[in-house]
Amino acid sequence: LVDDRAARRCAETLNIKTLGTGGILVLAKRRGLIQNVSLELKKLTGAGLWLSDEIIDVILKQADEL
Repeated sequence: LVDDRAARRCAETLNIKTLGTGGILVLAKRRGLIQNVSLELKKLTGAGLWLSDEIIDVILKQADEL
């Protein structure tokens, strides 16, 4: 689990799969662990996690919420 861009790039060069916070939320919804990715994203951004609007849109599309 990584959200740091440099860490993701390093992992990719080593052919290591990465999964960020958004991916974890989408996976949790697909597995029935959470009902709403949008609500969880609001909680996280309210707690200080910064995500661009573009990234939020991508996450919500993957979660079938946009």
